[in-house]
Amino acid sequence: TDSFNCWFLIKFDSSSKSIPVPQMKYLIAIPAVFLGLIGFPQCESFNPSSPLLSSRVSQTANSDRSTRLASLATPAKTPGSAKLDTPWEELGFEFRPTNSHVSITWKDGKWGKVELVKDPYINLHIGATALHYGQACFEGLKAFCHEDGDVYVFRPDENAKRMQRSCYRTMMPELPYELFFEAIQKVIVDNIEYVPPYGTNGSLYIRPLLFGSGPRIGLQPSEEYTFLIMVIPVGDYYKGGLSKPVNGVVISEFDRAAPLGVGNVKVAGNYAAD
Repeated sequence: TDSFNCWFLIKFDSSSKSIPVPQMKYLIAIPAVFLGLIGFPQCESFNPSSPLLSSRVSQTANSDRSTRLASLATPAKTPGSAKLDTPWEELGFEFRPTNSHVSITWKDGKWGKVELVKDPYINLHIGATALHYGQACFEGLKAFCHEDGDVYVFRPDENAKRMQRSCYRTMMPELPYELFFEAIQKVIVDNIEYVPPYGTNGSLYIRPLLFGSGPRIGLQPSEEYTFLIMVIPVGDYYKGGLSKPVNGVVISEFDRAAPLGVGNVKVAGNYAAD
């Protein structure tokens, strides 16, 4: 049921100086808003002989595509070993360069392979539907380092489901769960040293983005789409976290979303209105 969610586990073994293939653990779902207030929930034990996603999580995803993940070669790096210009404890919520991002292209009716890309710039056609008609959606989730050095991603299945809803609403190809998880795995492993160490109140922010990259002048879906995931080490969005009050502004002259519109999905244009 929806009360169960999954975490990715990337375990670093200091004795072997390597990171085994990421596995999965499970937990009773706890709203993300409480993470900074009550700490992390305890996970059930992982059975290496069982599928990487249990049947109950597969039911949540409603797809057999989310029952396994690709094996990855992993470098000998540890969370928090990157050299930054700011102490881990003082990170804000802002862009910082990392090793790489991942990219997948949808073309000719099918998804390509997950590729690691070092260059933070993209070559985009001037007729791309993302530029002219705002055909783009994104997600935001986080990876945390626990006290034992393991790195967890909080309920990525929920973000995968919401991205599929956004794709359906905006007539973009839906990214399969398995491919979504594989891309997250690959980008975290390649940037593992940018995961803030335990006790610094930081996290690795994961930003999946899908947009129409093919040219269209008429109002119609693109023939090509690009899916990216970039990762950034961050601190709290609001300095001090949720334990301190923040100032808010209420604006009544404009609506961010309209009835029967796209306010229930995470499309880029919603945030332009902010």
